[in-house]
Amino acid sequence: MHTTNYVFRCGSPAKPCTSWALGLSILSVLSCQFGADAALNNEQSAVMRLSTPYNGPLSENQPLSVQEETASTDEDPSILESRFSVPIDGPLSLNNKTRISVRKKRAQLVRPVQQQEELKGCISFSDPYDSMSNQMDRLLEAALDRDAKTKTLDMAVAHYRKKTQIVIAETKDAIDYMIPYRGFGPSSEAGDVILGEKLKLKSRASAEYARQKHIDETHLKVTTSMFQVAMGLGMPDRQRGDEITQSGMNSLKELVGEEEAQATFQMLSRLAKDTVIPEHIYAQKIWDVAQKQDKHKHIVEASLEEDPIVREIKRRINKYNHKSKFSMVTSHVVQTTLGVASLTPSFVGPAAKLALLTYVMATGGPESCKLLKELYLDKRFESRCKVINEEAHMALDNYQLALLTRNPVLLACSESVLGQMIGETALKEVMGTALLAEKKPAPGA
Repeated sequence: MHTTNYVFRCGSPAKPCTSWALGLSILSVLSCQFGADAALNNEQSAVMRLSTPYNGPLSENQPLSVQEETASTDEDPSILESRFSVPIDGPLSLNNKTRISVRKKRAQLVRPVQQQEELKGCISFSDPYDSMSNQMDRLLEAALDRDAKTKTLDMAVAHYRKKTQIVIAETKDAIDYMIPYRGFGPSSEAGDVILGEKLKLKSRASAEYARQKHIDETHLKVTTSMFQVAMGLGMPDRQRGDEITQSGMNSLKELVGEEEAQATFQMLSRLAKDTVIPEHIYAQKIWDVAQKQDKHKHIVEASLEEDPIVREIKRRINKYNHKSKFSMVTSHVVQTTLGVASLTPSFVGPAAKLALLTYVMATGGPESCKLLKELYLDKRFESRCKVINEEAHMALDNYQLALLTRNPVLLACSESVLGQMIGETALKEVMGTALLAEKKPAPGA
């Protein structure tokens, strides 16, 4: 760097002017300092501009770039917002203001796409047998609520399902295995259950059987009374029909009360007005004995397969009869070995007896107790099969009777009961038709 020294001569050519020289020196120092500050500001601006698209000031005649004006709007909005978050340093000219306004315009064009709302919908269908099924459920609940026996049985079931009662029952079974204090009690109880002479609520199995038997018998009574009312409402002979209807209403009132009985009567009355049976239904041939037997067998089998109570009973029974070969062989070996070892006079005998007791209780308890539990489950299964069999017979008999007497209400009621038992698809296969399911809804309904 070269430095030029200026010498000004004032007055005498031999003596320099010290005041002018001092002023020029100060100016040169200030200019150097200003240049250093400007360089520092440029470095800081370069750092700040790393996050901005600013490329320096534009001249007055320099046009805006078409590429910038038509920039793609596919960039991420968060990136655009970060670019405009740092202010541009330095004075702004007119062209700079225009440039920033263009950037702001581009930022406004790139707006986050609003997430489309998810459309949710469902498909609903109406079961043609819902009205009859719901009404029968209400009648059953009302009948059970009015019966004082229901509360007693419910309390007994809830009592024996408690964990404390389960522990007490297993303890009694273990003691009876070691010391048979019950004597002839288990065999006597089994005989009473088989013949139905006595039913004592002394265990969980007995309480559950008594409760289910009570529900099944009540359901059969409700169904019989409903068929009675339906038959009377649809009979062509109104005098005889009124007598049958009144008889059915009296039995319903005793079971479910005045309110539910009137609701059932109104539902069946609407069914009588709305049901129109085509003539070809009445003209079909009457079933013979073999045909009716086949239909009844199919209905009972399909109902038992779909019945939730039957499924639950089978699941509990399968714990006893669905044993693997390994567990069967193991039980023979372990119980035989420990039984023989328990007969030894030394300390091995009591230890083997204790080990045998532990094994027996871990596998479900003594065999006598298991057999008694299975007997109660068998009676529950028998009760459920009985009510399904009776209602299937009732529905088929009344369906055929409705065809013979041209009774539309009894025909529709019979079909509704069968539809509840086996479903619409199976009903078409067995009966050949499903009138309520095929009936067209009225306009505006």
